[in-house]
Amino acid sequence: MNMLSNMLEYLELTVKRVPDRVAFYDDQESMTFAELEDKAGRIGTALALSVLPCSPVALLMDSRSINNIPAMYGVLCAGGAYAPLDISMPPKRLAQLLGLLEPKMILADEKGEKALEALGQVEIPVLSYDNAVRTETDHELLKQIRKSTSVYDAMSILYTSGSTGVPKGSVQTHFSYLHWTEATIEVYGLDENVVFGNQSPFFYANSIIDIFPPIALGATVYLLPSGVLTFPKKFIECLNSHHVTELTMTPSSFVGVANAGVLDKNCLPELRYGIMSGESMPWEPLKVWMQAASGADWWHFYGSTEMFSVAVGKVEGEPRQGEPLAVGRPFSQVHILFVDEKGNEVDNGVPGEMLVSSPWIAAGYHRDAGRTQEAWIDDPMDRGWHERFFRAGDLGYFRKDGQLVVTGRRDTQIKHMGYRMELGEVEAALRRIPGWRDGCVLFHKPTGKIWCFFTGELRDQQLKQGLKTRLARYMLPDVFVHLDEMPHTASLKLDRAALTAMMEVHE
Repeated sequence: MNMLSNMLEYLELTVKRVPDRVAFYDDQESMTFAELEDKAGRIGTALALSVLPCSPVALLMDSRSINNIPAMYGVLCAGGAYAPLDISMPPKRLAQLLGLLEPKMILADEKGEKALEALGQVEIPVLSYDNAVRTETDHELLKQIRKSTSVYDAMSILYTSGSTGVPKGSVQTHFSYLHWTEATIEVYGLDENVVFGNQSPFFYANSIIDIFPPIALGATVYLLPSGVLTFPKKFIECLNSHHVTELTMTPSSFVGVANAGVLDKNCLPELRYGIMSGESMPWEPLKVWMQAASGADWWHFYGSTEMFSVAVGKVEGEPRQGEPLAVGRPFSQVHILFVDEKGNEVDNGVPGEMLVSSPWIAAGYHRDAGRTQEAWIDDPMDRGWHERFFRAGDLGYFRKDGQLVVTGRRDTQIKHMGYRMELGEVEAALRRIPGWRDGCVLFHKPTGKIWCFFTGELRDQQLKQGLKTRLARYMLPDVFVHLDEMPHTASLKLDRAALTAMMEVHE
């Protein structure tokens, strides 16, 4: 088998095998693999005159549009690195990201162009998506570009929030994506008959499982309607009518649908893969999903924008009460070290900060050498050879059976009433209270108070009484806030920034 050196090769191989198979479709249009390759070549030709190898191209497009896929591949044809940005964010935030990115070109659809208008004067060349796909492909030009590329060239720049308020652009290479794609297909046992159901916006790292494994396999992806999660009954109807067999979502999204009361027993007979990402999944709502899709395997994975997924576990049996679902075992290509505050490796079973090494960890943060040097460490154990690790910022350990347990964040260790503690322990205790639905715990540093935000039918006194039997007094929250629904970001993760803003207002 020939070793691939560019992610475009997966598409080219699939086009040779199944050119007329539908690759991506939504409720308005569809695109075969041959059509995807053709559009990518046209866009790549239009970009090639202005884009240098490895240089970034900002994608300002409707985050749920099928056109994102040929746009990404068009940038790759031109030898560049694509950076999908959320055009629904406030203009100041979008302007900040463009300033950090410094793209050579902006590729924009109609909605993206309107978002640009709100910024005023922008000194970056803008290429219309519609004009780009009407460009005649220059095959010889694209061939010459390909000859000059490397497997270590930057392929994507995905932005994630930074603790300092400055977003971080995680740079992934072709090398990263090639190895991650192969490992992901293998660990889940995916094949060309899988129908992927995509609901993650394309600026979010979770969406990559709905793009690259399907293209490598020649499988089909159905793009669920934008905002359909706010109508859970319609969401279930979409999954069934389009015969979706694979669904990757954040636990918050799975919980929201489960709590809507629309999941009847065996109502999703065709679903085969349920993949939960990004946060811990509560057991009670997962049981509802397991009954609704009894033929599905349910998976939990651990990762981040910088790491993609590095550990995966199939749910096999009910966890002990209050315990989070196991994150699973690391991929065979992944090496995890656990270290203490001084950087020394801790004993087996003792929680420590996680350092992660794999072929697909990011190359660094775009145009941010300082934070790159802080987050990536070469040979942390001073063994005398090069192995590059990413400081995940999470605390964890391996159980005796090899399962990875993530106990919390390094930055969620706090000092409350003079005691050092981990906020994750409070959240674990909340999950053990009968009737608990959803929520999180935050620390308000200026006042030294622990805040508990929660939803469901339980009330403050019930939570206080439940926690008193499980936690030391110094670990108990000082403030309880009941919400109708927990706030979520555009990528459907819990919006801790919004909750932090609530604390500031109330204080």
